[in-house]
Amino acid sequence: MQRTWLLRACTLGLWALLAGVAPAPAQAIPPGYAEATRDTMTISLAEAHRRALAENPDFLAERQDLASARGELRQARVYSFNPELELHAPGVSEQAGIGEFELTLSQEIEWAGQRRLRVRGAQRGLERAEATVQDAARRTLAEVSTSFYEALAAEQRLAVAREMVQLNQQLVSVTRIQSREGEISMMDANLAEIEAGRARAAEMAAERQLTSALLEFRRRVGLDPEQPVRLADEVVDAPSPLAMGVDSLIRLALTRRPDLTARTRQREEHEALALAARREAIPNLRVGLFLEREERVVLSGESNEPVVEAGLESPRVGLGISIPLPLFQRNQGVVDERLAEAERARLSRQGVELTIRTEVMDAYQAFLATSVEHHVFEEDVLQPARANQRLLETALREGKVGLPTLLLLRNQLLDAELSHWDSWLEERRALVALGAATATPSTDLTSSAEEAR
Repeated sequence: MQRTWLLRACTLGLWALLAGVAPAPAQAIPPGYAEATRDTMTISLAEAHRRALAENPDFLAERQDLASARGELRQARVYSFNPELELHAPGVSEQAGIGEFELTLSQEIEWAGQRRLRVRGAQRGLERAEATVQDAARRTLAEVSTSFYEALAAEQRLAVAREMVQLNQQLVSVTRIQSREGEISMMDANLAEIEAGRARAAEMAAERQLTSALLEFRRRVGLDPEQPVRLADEVVDAPSPLAMGVDSLIRLALTRRPDLTARTRQREEHEALALAARREAIPNLRVGLFLEREERVVLSGESNEPVVEAGLESPRVGLGISIPLPLFQRNQGVVDERLAEAERARLSRQGVELTIRTEVMDAYQAFLATSVEHHVFEEDVLQPARANQRLLETALREGKVGLPTLLLLRNQLLDAELSHWDSWLEERRALVALGAATATPSTDLTSSAEEAR
């Protein structure tokens, strides 16, 4: 990453020499705004991605959908009905004796393939949950990448602001001496004081922005807000826009985007469940095996009154079959509901596909625009500002430049540096958005686009 060394190669040394004052040594500002300690965690973008997928609470919460879908699939594979065992014992009464009983073992049987269809629907539900979790990972990684680059840019802005504070403090020291000796006017001396105050305010604003950016980065990664972190000074090189075509990127996105896959699996899930609901309207068979024993009764006498003799009948074994008549309940409402859910999933998939095409085109155009913008700042703004800085040194030696011109040129250089990092950040944001829109890592965009062709 480029360092802001050019602000240190500034005019202050020459001002100090002209005024007879030894310049204060310039100190390099590291990319991090604080020196790393033993407790400071140095984290790269790849490590941030890994930690986010392992520790980000929002992502971990969405991953529980996968466990729920696995539970539904497990339940769908279990047979829906348990066998039933019934025992009837009349007990002791006038007409019943001890030893009478009726024992029944029955089982309800699904015979129209309902269980197979429920399992198919649950499998599609598991595939939908897997795609949903993959989409959550896609969005999480994009958010982590964006916050990582935002924090890196904030660090560089703070480095620029701190160097400007240092240079302005040196300038104030020089102008105070020159003002006392009558070499410059009080107005020029006050102008230096004003610029020093503005530099300190800009430094505080940069510190606030960096603090906010690091807090957001820690939240995305799943770190404690008070955990000291230092971002590894690495940047993913942007692929050449000429190596990518928007049509190939759209095809790539339609192939890889997990949210599109999730909508497809959701439609298939509801279609399978609707078919299962239709099959569930077919009556199940209930098959039973019974065992019973009764007292032996003998009719005797003129009035044929029953006379209970001692002893019991031999146990009898029988088979029973029953089937309900589907006159009223045929799952009509359940079928309509699941068909409506399937249609909604189909329409939702069409909407997601349209959204994907729009996101890819928008991200691609944004990446092209920000790449050109960053190139303009690099070539047409920053380099001329640096050239003016070198010319300023010669003009100072010859006494051709006053304090207002010095401050103007230095502010131009400051604006160029800050604008450079702003354009760098926008280019990285666009690159991350393009990677998220195509569900492709930013480093693979060039090769992936060429393969898709």
